[in-house]
Amino acid sequence: MMITPESRRERLRGLLGLAMPTPGDDSAHLVEEADGAAPAGEHGVITTRLVTADGEAIPAFLLRPAPEVATGAAVVLVAGHGGGIDDLVATDPADDYHDGLAHKLVRAGLTVLCPEMISFGRRRFPRPAGAVPYEPTENSCGIDAARYLLRGQPLMGARAADAQAAVHALRRLPGVDPQRVGVAGGSGGGAVSLLLAAADPTIAGALVASYFCSFEASLCSIRHCPCNIIPGVLPDLEMADIAALIVPRPLVLEAGERDHIFPIEATRRSFAQLAPVWEAMGAPAPELVVTDAGHAFRAERSLEALVQRLG
Repeated sequence: MMITPESRRERLRGLLGLAMPTPGDDSAHLVEEADGAAPAGEHGVITTRLVTADGEAIPAFLLRPAPEVATGAAVVLVAGHGGGIDDLVATDPADDYHDGLAHKLVRAGLTVLCPEMISFGRRRFPRPAGAVPYEPTENSCGIDAARYLLRGQPLMGARAADAQAAVHALRRLPGVDPQRVGVAGGSGGGAVSLLLAAADPTIAGALVASYFCSFEASLCSIRHCPCNIIPGVLPDLEMADIAALIVPRPLVLEAGERDHIFPIEATRRSFAQLAPVWEAMGAPAPELVVTDAGHAFRAERSLEALVQRLG
């Protein structure tokens, strides 16, 4: 049987346990919390709940751009490993990895929705009664990865499903062009963004930072969190194969020259495979922004490229 992009996409969805939405599916929505307080010292951050199709209410932050800079485009912003969505909006002091990321995106004219991912922040697996509380940056990935894998779905697939619900909810907001809703994230958030954009062809585009590399050079060679494991993804779906499923939509990648867990040499090798795929479709090739950082999300040139490509 001939391997086509759609058969690969179907394979990826199957591995993730991710269903494609039916046309017109708009059941996911946002409910603002009347008494919800934004993190201390923050302004313009709306505390809300993302209500999924099955009725789960996921904590989230919503940021709307000033009318004079609003572009109509929007992104679901996914946090990497750490304190969850609080890290995305923290500015004083800023989180070392995300560096006020949500505010950078909203200043660029994007509407930004930050849904809490399983294992982080408000969605960590509960500690037993009397146990030591979680540290602010601690996650429950090990427990949650086991819980999901034992039931036949990788944790990364569940996170992608929640991010997909966030995309659906963003499309319903006034002032947002439903055709220009993308995904963005770094590290673990980059994994969710890459996988969702590849699996769901309705996603307008993706910004993936400090993740795109190769499974062989990163997860298979360097210690990583078990939440990254997608059983059966190799050998047929290396990272470059997954990224190629985003064609012809915009894809912007950011990588740190000194990233010790996603080696830049492998990132460059994988990236070299992408341009011919986009060129064959007559579309602008993906862009790789290499910073002088280590494992960090700077969102400078990469953010500029995303805004340009989302129109």
